[in-house]
Amino acid sequence: MHEFSVVSSLLDNCEKIAISNNATKILSVYVQIGERSGVNPKLLKSAFEEFKIGGICCNAKLFIEYQKVVLECKKCGSVYESKEIEYVKCDICKEESLSIVAGNEMLLMRLEME
Repeated sequence: MHEFSVVSSLLDNCEKIAISNNATKILSVYVQIGERSGVNPKLLKSAFEEFKIGGICCNAKLFIEYQKVVLECKKCGSVYESKEIEYVKCDICKEESLSIVAGNEMLLMRLEME
């Protein structure tokens, strides 16, 4: 379960941000998880609850926003949210020149700190 290493890194980053902002406590952690990130939201939440004990995030709540895959066609320039699991052809021009512009990452969006 790689969610443990993801949460460990997340908590380290949260702590660094809190220290650089002279905060002593993190109340809320907001993350965005992409559909193709490989991160399971339920496992992430469970790992967060396990790892936050005793640290600056010990009372923090984790809020997860789910990001669908957003594709951009290199041929026609269309940008759209994918409705299919396969990303082979552009929905607009039907060319095979797509790139994923969102939905394959996990992002720390916001922290609420004291």
